[in-house]
Amino acid sequence: MQQFLDFVKTCQEDYQIAYSSVGDEDKRLQDLLHALEFSQDKYSMHREALKLWDSRNRRRRSKDTVQLCENIVQYFQSPAGKQTLKDLQQLLGRQRKTEQYLEGHREYRKRMVEG
Repeated sequence: MQQFLDFVKTCQEDYQIAYSSVGDEDKRLQDLLHALEFSQDKYSMHREALKLWDSRNRRRRSKDTVQLCENIVQYFQSPAGKQTLKDLQQLLGRQRKTEQYLEGHREYRKRMVEG
């Protein structure tokens, strides 16, 4: 159960990072296009084209990550998803408490005092 909760958290974090990265690469695009436009020779144009190519590849990988995580993130942002996540966390806590009791030191205490 902990692995599933970690998976959901990782999806949410990866989604946020990738979403932000797509935006950053969109902003970088204008800088790169202007650098290409104002290149003085074919060597500087080639360098700028390689930067553009790299930027587009980073953007594509980030966009793929966003798409991969989007359904999971949206579900757990909904009221039903939030409640499910909360219920699973509470269930995990109860399960851990039970496991701790069963694996810990147990002893029997007499209920009746012999007299």
